[in-house]
Amino acid sequence: MKNKVLLIVVLFFLLIFSSCSNLIYFTQDIRDDLNENNLDVEKVQFYNSDKIVLKRNLSKEETQIAKGTIRLENGEYFEEIIIPRKTKGIAVKEGTEYLKIAFETGDKRNLRFDINDDLNYQISADSWKDNYGCVVYDTNTYYIVPGSSNTLLMVNKEYISNFEMKRRVLKGRSVGR
Repeated sequence: MKNKVLLIVVLFFLLIFSSCSNLIYFTQDIRDDLNENNLDVEKVQFYNSDKIVLKRNLSKEETQIAKGTIRLENGEYFEEIIIPRKTKGIAVKEGTEYLKIAFETGDKRNLRFDINDDLNYQISADSWKDNYGCVVYDTNTYYIVPGSSNTLLMVNKEYISNFEMKRRVLKGRSVGR
């Protein structure tokens, strides 16, 4: 009996804390609403849904100039750039079916997010091989590690709620009423 009560209490708190997140997925519908109301997507605060890890092999000479974390694996040096989950980012370039999001300042330090089949914006790469996505970041070629390949863009739902509260949809009028 104690175990059931404890389980119910734990599940209750998990439900409460998981529903407290203010972030929702950025969808094509939300982007369409922004466009219809002439709002600039570059003024929207974005977040990443999952941790993003970019990785590249380094020669011994390059280990001196690498900007990320340098790791030694199986006798080889790797540089990793880690973008933690829910890191703030901004749109620096947009196309009809993509957004380029920068999580830090600097030229060519952005990642592309394309519309997926569910109409969410998902991290993209120039090419994919064995679940590793190849991208150019800060003039170097990196690989998106497999665990990062499903990362989606998110926005604060309060921002969207405030936007939707300002919107009225008229039903129209009938003759004689």
